[in-house]
Amino acid sequence: MYTVLARKYRPQKIDEIRGQDVATTIIRNAILKNKIHHALLLSGPMGTGKTSLARIIAKSLNCKNGPTIDPCNECELCISITKGKNVDVIEIDGASNRKVEDARSIIESIKYPPLSSRYKVYIVDEVHMLTQEAFNALLKTIEEPPNYVKFIFATTALDKVPDTIQSRCQILSLKKVPSEIIAEKLKVISEKEQVAIDTDAIDMIAHFANGSFRVAEGYLDRCINYKGDNITSEDVEKVIGIASFEQIKKYLFFIKEKKLSSALSMIDNLFNNNLNAEFFSQSVINYLLSSDLNLEYKTALLNVYYNVLVDIKHQVDEKIALKIATHKAVSIGDLEKVEKLIEYLSENEPNQIALDSQSAKNIVVKNSVNEGNKTDIKENSMLDFVLREFEGKIISTENIKK
Repeated sequence: MYTVLARKYRPQKIDEIRGQDVATTIIRNAILKNKIHHALLLSGPMGTGKTSLARIIAKSLNCKNGPTIDPCNECELCISITKGKNVDVIEIDGASNRKVEDARSIIESIKYPPLSSRYKVYIVDEVHMLTQEAFNALLKTIEEPPNYVKFIFATTALDKVPDTIQSRCQILSLKKVPSEIIAEKLKVISEKEQVAIDTDAIDMIAHFANGSFRVAEGYLDRCINYKGDNITSEDVEKVIGIASFEQIKKYLFFIKEKKLSSALSMIDNLFNNNLNAEFFSQSVINYLLSSDLNLEYKTALLNVYYNVLVDIKHQVDEKIALKIATHKAVSIGDLEKVEKLIEYLSENEPNQIALDSQSAKNIVVKNSVNEGNKTDIKENSMLDFVLREFEGKIISTENIKK
């Protein structure tokens, strides 16, 4: 049976957890001094090693040579934990065991000491998915478990774990892994799998894995299944839907030159060729950040593509989101700083443009309530209104003229 790369090359020792020096140092020292906390909370993005580290800790505590920072991975206990078959190391999926009844089952089972291991270890993945009632039921048990019990919680959303739970745990934060460290592991994997792959292709996978070993290994798996051998950066682009640098450059040229139909047509063609809209938006942002465009224009474009990136992450239709962003980006060329609008109003139409005095007062006063101060506006003063209302924001000259 084929084993995916992410499982086949899962770390088995603390030293194999890469890119998490602070967390692994704390764990290593705690094991050496026999001061491992009874409740650990591992927090961090997906694919950064939370579950792997939890299993390694369980092995380090229960190995026949343990507690040790270097479990042998050969004794019966280590092998059973690695295979997920050790009765004293209980792995629980928080998403499917989230009710108060599930918490009570844990509390009941804790009464019984381990059968063959040194410690009974409860690994709860995605612990933030537990209900509030389940958390409440576990409070006392997490605070004062029996000496033979260790809790290891893992979560990708620390903010959703109640403070009452956090305060009873030792929290270890795992960060996104630098792309160069991911690239190093991918090179090792490709060598062991006897797969030829270009350095540029590996670097591309590592970059777009966004700090996740599991995502990177998944991409490599797909590339191997697509090409088999001699994998190039062009193959990676096709498999995971990356637009090339030249395509990003061409798209932004259309935006700058207000060639809306060409930009939209390019979006259609890219989607027909397996475009990943999230990667496309990230690439546009990265290109803009390093460009020498006018600061105000660049900032406005960055705002547009950052917003579309957020929309895509919130499950908005990717193609529609990108097309709307394209329309917005093309229209940005008409924007001017408010100082220029003020100059235009004061020089060209000082007396012809006026607002109803009371309406203007109502608008400005309403907008200033949150600031906790009172606002006055001079009679028929459009200039004063613009100063107070827009406060330096970039707005459309044509709209003000109308």
